[in-house]
This record gives sequence, C-alpha cells and structure tokens, in this order.
Amino acid sequence: MNKTKKFIFLLMASLFLSGCWDRYDLEERANILGLAIDVIDEEAEGFTIPEITYRDQDTHAGEQKSIYKITAQLAVPGKIKLGPEGGGESTSDETSWVVQTTGFSMKDGMANLQQQLAEKLYLGHLQITIVNEDVAKKGIDDINDFLKREYEVRRTSWMVVSTGKAEDVLRAAPPIETVPALYLSDTLENAMRFGKLPREYLGKFWIDEADVGVDGALPYVRLIEQERILVDGLAYFKDDKMVGTMSPFEIGVYLGMKGENRGGYGLAVSSDDGGMYILESYKRDSDIDIKIEENVPSIKINVKIDSNIAERSNVKNITNNRVEEIEELASNIATKKYNQVIKKWQENESDVLGIGARVRAKFPKYWSEEVKTIDRWYEIYKQLNMEVKVRCEIIRTGMEYR
Repeated sequence: MNKTKKFIFLLMASLFLSGCWDRYDLEERANILGLAIDVIDEEAEGFTIPEITYRDQDTHAGEQKSIYKITAQLAVPGKIKLGPEGGGESTSDETSWVVQTTGFSMKDGMANLQQQLAEKLYLGHLQITIVNEDVAKKGIDDINDFLKREYEVRRTSWMVVSTGKAEDVLRAAPPIETVPALYLSDTLENAMRFGKLPREYLGKFWIDEADVGVDGALPYVRLIEQERILVDGLAYFKDDKMVGTMSPFEIGVYLGMKGENRGGYGLAVSSDDGGMYILESYKRDSDIDIKIEENVPSIKINVKIDSNIAERSNVKNITNNRVEEIEELASNIATKKYNQVIKKWQENESDVLGIGARVRAKFPKYWSEEVKTIDRWYEIYKQLNMEVKVRCEIIRTGMEYR
C-alpha cells in the first residue's frame, strides 16, 4: 500500500472515530436522586404557579387537568462522600438541593424545572419516586409513561405512595443519613431483604401493570416527626389507580399466597395453658388450583408455612401435644385472616395475585369466549368463589421439648 492509499484509508477511518460527542461531565449534570409528586393547591399553599411551558391559548393543553407540583432532590457535586470518611459531618442541606416546579404533565414540569437550572437534568441516578396518595387514586399512568420514555431511569429504582404530602417525605432528614432520598431507598431495600416487602421495584410494577389479569402494588410510606419514614404497608391498584392498602401484617399474607420465602411477619397464638407464642415464618409454599365449574372459575389456594417459635411467654417447656395444638390454632387464625384479605381485594376489584392471568393462560378458550375484556374480568373476579387454606408447621421450638 503506497503512502497515498494509506493517507486516504486513515482519513476515511477517522470519520468513524467520533468519540463521546454527547458526553457530559459530572459537574455539568443536575443529578436527580428523588422526585416527589403532589397536586398543587395554589391558594392554600401560597404557591405561585409559573408560566406552564406547553400550555398556551392555541393548544389549550392541560386546561382540564390538575397541576402537578414536582419536587426534585438534586445531588450537590462533591458533597456526597463515599466510604467511612464521609459519615456524620455533612447535613442534608449541604449534600442535596431541593427544587420545586409545576406542570400539567410530568414532561411539562421537568421542562419548567430545566428552566431553573444551568446544568442538564439527569435521571440516571434516580433512586425513588414518591407519589402522593391523592395523585395515586386519580391514576399514575401519565407519570409511568414519562418515566418509561426516559431511558436513563433505572428499572430497579423505587416508586412509593405516601400518605400526606410526598414532598415532606422527600425532605425528611434522618440524622443517620445525609441524603434523604438515599436513606429512603436503603430503607426499602432492607425491608425487602428482611422479608417485610415483596420485590416491587419500579420495573416489576410496570410488568404487572402491562400484563392482562394482574394488578400491581407499591410500598406505602408515612412520615413520622419529620425525620423517620415508616413503611406502613402496600398500596394496591386496579389498573393504574390506587384502590386500597394492605397493613404491614397483610403484606405477610400477600407474601404467603405468592409463596415468597423470605422471613417476615410473626403470628401470635395463645394456648389453653395461658402460654403466648410468637411464630415467625421462614419458608412458604403456595399452590393455586383453578377449575371452571358451571362456567365460572373456582379457586382454591393452599399455603404451607414452616415456622419457628420466635418468642414465648408464661411457659417453660413444651410437649408434642402442645406443639400440635399451637400448629392447629395458628393454622385456623391464619386461614381466617387470609380469607378476609382476599375478600377485601375482590371487593376493591384488585387482582394482585394475578388470578386473571392464570385463568387466561390455563383456559384460553374460556377467556376468549366468556371474558373477552379486562372490564368483564373484574366483574367475574369480584364474584369468584376463592377459598384459602393455611397449614402451619413448627420446625423449631427454641426451647425445652418433651
């Protein structure tokens, strides 16, 4: 190859070496760690709504909708330290910056937020999105649509529903963590690891929402004394609208029916001899049996729970007969509670167990001929004969055993 051909080859090759033409340095990004979404009440809050970017006299965009108040928590570059040398000295006011704006839609609000910042908004580090309960009850489809279209948003981030203002939860300043959004994200991760929450990441919620015959659930949180965040249960949905909540104990019921084997919530049992026992599950198995009887689905759910005696009161030793008595009492209490919870889901027309998806998969002909639409499924689901049977077995007593 002569020198001329080499030069032409190198010149053409250089055209494909564009480099990182669209890169932004860390200092050039406005890294959003948390978002809180409320509905603005301009008069009550004394909050002046600025000009809405996409709403004008020509388009009439957003005139019939409530105005979102969007609160964003941004990381201050260089202030969030990693490792043991970073603990304790910085406050949340020094490590993060809270900015508020409004919009008739999420994209409109984020455009208004960008107008306040010199740096480009970046959602790749978004840890949590907090949605006010009133917003969730009206529907969160447009919020999810925005987040899905933002390719930077991680599917392993969290979305939660708050009782009370979402912005107050985002502003919470616990003394053991300098960044509230990171603290709340860690709280949810640990709750999931300890068996207190199902694996309900944002991406999992989107999968449930998109699947015909399955409804989603999100963590339900409450702020205590401006610095503590209580995981107060689960908010469950019908389509994209929140229709009810589960208490913390009912999360254990939900996990039991799904057969999820992480630890979780205990069950208190009183025996005839005055003893009190706290049973803690460590393994769950669930079998959901579906049959079509007289052209209507019939569902039987069998749940087996292996438990340990985590605590006992007013008793020093335990016999084989007493273990059997406790198992029977626990099974009866759990069976009653499980059936109460599933009836509540039916009344609110929320198919969080995905019974509809199971019917559609197992009996496609029945679904295509009798159900046809999701609205018709909710009518059938509300009237279904659903029966839960729970069997508790004590594996370890942790005490003298005779």
